[in-house]
Amino acid sequence: MKALVYEGPWQMPVREVPDPEPGSGDVIVSVKAVGVCGSDVHGYTGSTGRRIPPMVMGHEFSGVITALGQGVTQHAVGDRVVVQPLITCGTCDNCRAGMSNVCMNRSGLGMMAVDGAYAEAVRVPQGLLYDLPAEVPWEHGALVEPLSIAMHAANQTPISLMTPVVILGAGTIGLLTILACRLRGAGQVIVSDLSARRLAMARQLGADRVVNPSQEDLADIVRGSIGKAGAPVVIEAVGIAPTARQSIELARPGGHVTWIGNSQPNVEIGMQQIVTREITVRGVYGFTHEFGRAIQAIRSGRVDVTPIIEQIAPLEAGPQIVDDLARGKTDVIKAVLTP
Repeated sequence: MKALVYEGPWQMPVREVPDPEPGSGDVIVSVKAVGVCGSDVHGYTGSTGRRIPPMVMGHEFSGVITALGQGVTQHAVGDRVVVQPLITCGTCDNCRAGMSNVCMNRSGLGMMAVDGAYAEAVRVPQGLLYDLPAEVPWEHGALVEPLSIAMHAANQTPISLMTPVVILGAGTIGLLTILACRLRGAGQVIVSDLSARRLAMARQLGADRVVNPSQEDLADIVRGSIGKAGAPVVIEAVGIAPTARQSIELARPGGHVTWIGNSQPNVEIGMQQIVTREITVRGVYGFTHEFGRAIQAIRSGRVDVTPIIEQIAPLEAGPQIVDDLARGKTDVIKAVLTP
């Protein structure tokens, strides 16, 4: 079969690789749609160390079951599925506490050295499968995983009815966070990004105010629109030092800051601001029960991910798409490959 094999920084050619075989408790999923994630782009450049060559990336995907391993009884060949890619042990303290997303022994499809879905087919443990309703298109199934991340961030953040929210970053996760916060009952939503295209998308998805901080003073706008003290909730969806610091500065005393961004491993933060203004800062990672709820949100029409998918292309186009994203030659919000 064909697969995109990550062979080292800036190297991910199309290769012929052996077809996967199901082990006990596994199924083979023929991949119908797989999203290109920002973490894959960072992995492609070698900047994160979270992709170990040679391996196949791709963890946002849907498809159809084509083969069953021994002991698989809950699924059948021909089932439409969307795959939750986090592989957890189920026995560590975190898993037992209901925090499987931060399992002490976790791995994941398309992450580190485990092959994922930038391929015509992939082996999947049956416990990671969710039914994909017939009315949900394959490419929408590929958006379930990133929507789950946004919904988890909104769930972990104290948002009540009409709470104003500031979102820093209008990439895929930041945009989906707009929708997730709306589901939670958020009031005014202000979104900041340097890209005019992404800000236009944020507006289309329901942001009340969009700000390009290179052209306007975001702090002045937040304090003028929400209140002089700052915002009660700020969500950072970029993962770099400037926006991490900005998230603290925009929060009001007693406010809540949530970090989803996961790009820069270490940042310098004004600890005194956090302490003296009693700001709560929390990191969020992945998802737990939100995965199933994300499927429900898309199926019901409460969340429409259609505008975010700006490019659908065959698997063979993947290397060029990822390289263009890594080099900043394109500003596509979400590309989906169709093996």
